[in-house]
Amino acid sequence: MSPLCGVGVSAISIIPPLGKFRRSTYGNINISTGKTKRNKMSATTDGSSPPKGDPSSESKGMPAQPISDIEMEYPVSKENKVIPDFTRNTDSVDTVLNTTTEAIVKNTDSDDTIPFHPPSDVEMDTAKSDSKSDAKSDSKSHSKSRAKSSPELELQIPERRERRRKTKERPTPAAAPPQKLNWKFNLRILISNMYMKSEDRLPGACVPKCLHNTTQCTERHRCSMLPDAPNFTAVQALRTTLHGQHYDTFLDILEMMVLQCVYPGEGVFDRLIDMAMILIAKEMSVKELGDTYNKLIRTFFLLVDAFPPCWTALRPYYLNFLGVKNPALRDVRSKDSPQKLQFYLDLLEETLTQCSDEEIQENTKFYEKFVFNFSEEEDANMSQETVFLRHVQEYDWLSGKLCLDDFKRMSPAVRLVRLCDVLNMLTWVLEMEFLSWLDHNRLRQSESEMFQEDSQPFASIVFGMSASTRLTDIVKQIMKLYGQAAAKSMYPERQRILQRLISLIIEVSNTAELKYVDNAVIYPSLGPKTRLLIADFFKIFKSQNPKHISTYLRTIPQLDHTYLRYEFTDHFLQLFFFPKKQPFGPEKVVKEFTDRQWLNYKPKGEIKDDDDDQLCREDYLGLLLSALKDFDKWLNLNGFWKFLKSKEHVQPLTRRTSSPLATPVGLITGDTDMVFMLDEMKEELHTWKKRMNTKVIKGRPNVNLPVARINVAKMCLRYGEDVRQLRFLRRLLQNKVQKEVDVSDWLTYLNSFLGDDEPMSQPDSASIELSDD
Repeated sequence: MSPLCGVGVSAISIIPPLGKFRRSTYGNINISTGKTKRNKMSATTDGSSPPKGDPSSESKGMPAQPISDIEMEYPVSKENKVIPDFTRNTDSVDTVLNTTTEAIVKNTDSDDTIPFHPPSDVEMDTAKSDSKSDAKSDSKSHSKSRAKSSPELELQIPERRERRRKTKERPTPAAAPPQKLNWKFNLRILISNMYMKSEDRLPGACVPKCLHNTTQCTERHRCSMLPDAPNFTAVQALRTTLHGQHYDTFLDILEMMVLQCVYPGEGVFDRLIDMAMILIAKEMSVKELGDTYNKLIRTFFLLVDAFPPCWTALRPYYLNFLGVKNPALRDVRSKDSPQKLQFYLDLLEETLTQCSDEEIQENTKFYEKFVFNFSEEEDANMSQETVFLRHVQEYDWLSGKLCLDDFKRMSPAVRLVRLCDVLNMLTWVLEMEFLSWLDHNRLRQSESEMFQEDSQPFASIVFGMSASTRLTDIVKQIMKLYGQAAAKSMYPERQRILQRLISLIIEVSNTAELKYVDNAVIYPSLGPKTRLLIADFFKIFKSQNPKHISTYLRTIPQLDHTYLRYEFTDHFLQLFFFPKKQPFGPEKVVKEFTDRQWLNYKPKGEIKDDDDDQLCREDYLGLLLSALKDFDKWLNLNGFWKFLKSKEHVQPLTRRTSSPLATPVGLITGDTDMVFMLDEMKEELHTWKKRMNTKVIKGRPNVNLPVARINVAKMCLRYGEDVRQLRFLRRLLQNKVQKEVDVSDWLTYLNSFLGDDEPMSQPDSASIELSDD
């Protein structure tokens, strides 16, 4: 007889199948002796119903408990009835595995008690996988018997699957309560967006591509070694084609090197600048000259774009190209090699005096047909070969010095075009480097960082600025040339090159004067040295334009910076009846209308058409309104008042990053920690199309830029006071001024700016009565 024959039904019901489990956690079963350790689970519910899995419920005739998952997987018959094993039922909601009560297993042969501990997750997973594998092998042979022996199973399966599905579904998070608007932080984000947007510091400049991907610029340029150098064969080909005047082939080799990310060499920028100066139609046709000249201009910009000045390892090469000493290397250049920008500014100043007003105002060509004059040689009885060599003297590229003989043979109009193109190249390099410097020094842009020797911007070195000096000789020369160009109405595209240099000078000076209080920047701000520099600029401009009001009216809107425009307008109006001591702002404009200053200017109809020395009332009001708009735009008062009224959160600036890993996947797909149940995916086939996520991760996703530390306390007072003055100005214009003078343009602007809100009462700082009675 088998050792198990004497064991009761209750004992058999808790014995796991021998082929199913390798390890048992319910008790110690001795097969050879027939001794069985039976589990008695302590009750976890009320005392009327026995706990789940208790064999006494079956022996006493109690109602059967709900069928478990193991019963659905194993075939059930009268001969072999399998009792549920709760260690494997991890998905059922009726399982009581994680109870805190302790089960006591009593040995039938002794009175010793053994504490029972629930099985671990590893044991449960192992048991479940083993049981499922065996169930799959027996499912086909016992499918019919299962259906006959358990008729209630078909009714319980859908209900159980529905419960399991609801259990696995992640609950929908509750909607977050609306956050309270933080006015202080909102204003900080508004000002930070202005501070972090470096390209707006130089409105008329060419924005480098590094500004759109700062992380990539830091990796490839700022923290990178020198670029690849060409091999000996390529260097020899460059030298041979240049010395042999095969300029088209020389430019082709350069372009091929740039496309291969190979740096041609230190002197390649100088050679391109020199070529732009001396290239004339000696041994080539005018068409060939035009194609070669446009090609060298394009190659120069291609080189600067591939190897930008923000490349730290190339900094000494760029400083050598600009003709300035490198402070880090203590390089002292000789007096025979002047600064490149200074050299070409001297040539421009000389050429402007030789050009007629028509040549300066028109868009003249950069080429002309070279005509030989043999009259002098014929009188001197020279041979034809000597005459030809005298006129067609080849350019000496071996000396490395710029020979101006060919340049001076050109007409003044052609020389003016060549000089403007060269100045445009140099200005482009200075602008790119300064914008990159602003982008990489966002945390702090004070005077100490601006004039630090090893990282000083090229512009401050070229202009010779220091902590105490702003108006240097080269700065005076640029301002003087701009005044001359404005007086002679130079062609706008060429005058704009000098205007960009002016903007660069002013912005470098103002950036060096940024103040930090408790490591928080006061921005926007206009430093006292920059105000003085703008005043000097106006004096120099006035010396070149002592009369002709139309020149000022035409020049002011062309200036790039908003604060430069309203400061220049302020100095211009001070030539008439505008107060000098008070800085420009809404309060000063209010005082102008309070004092009825428009009466000091004659209407346009009372001034003769040829009288260009008087400022009419309409031009006065137009200049004042334009200056007020520029002031509002500089501080972004419109944005401040807009978010103050709408109570909306200001979004920080975004910038594209070079890696898709910068954006969490959950933000794109919308699902995180998703568990795929492979055994249920086939049943949910009809829902795949709706649940399929078709969003694609971008190669360069947008990320938010950090919010700069702004001194909000001080700026909040300034913004609030300026808006109060503007609201009071509108009330003043509506109630009094518009009855005496046409201020419809003013009211249109103020209404679009302030909206339909109720105007505030009179500010304390403005002493005025709105009515005469």
